[in-house]
Amino acid sequence: MNTILTENNKIYLRKLNLNDNLDNYLSWINDKDSTVYLTKKKKQTVNDLKNYIKYHLKSNNYLCGIFKKSNNIHVGNVLLSRIDNTNKNCDIGIFIGKDSWGEGIGTSAVVLLSDYAFDVLKMHKVIAGVVKENVGSSKLFEKAGFKLEGIKKEEFKMENKFLDHLHYGKIKK
Repeated sequence: MNTILTENNKIYLRKLNLNDNLDNYLSWINDKDSTVYLTKKKKQTVNDLKNYIKYHLKSNNYLCGIFKKSNNIHVGNVLLSRIDNTNKNCDIGIFIGKDSWGEGIGTSAVVLLSDYAFDVLKMHKVIAGVVKENVGSSKLFEKAGFKLEGIKKEEFKMENKFLDHLHYGKIKK
């Protein structure tokens, strides 16, 4: 169950499972700064995280933990979802604990899982969405080779304000 899906010299990705230590994950998911652009705002419990993992394990999604090779510490998650085998596309999302922001880990994880989607799952396109104000995520996806394809006006509501949603895509070379 701890099979590595893909890796580089800094990190490896593997599907999260119910036996994982979720302490780090719980601390990021309940951190106000880390979750500014997430839709779920309620305080999460270990049981909530286990239910989330269970849901993804039963689906055809890939909820992968991002682990540093140097110490095997879980520093974030990257998710492939809405896998459409007919149209050969899927969505990707990323969540990194703020202790690891600015290290290039998120970009590496998105590149690794996108390549996995192209090479193993035989996808043609990987799609990402980012709230316009989330400049860090926009830069991450652009560094990972995603191109801005459009803007969905006022599609994300945050604190009684509607924000634009940027639509990114990456097509298999």
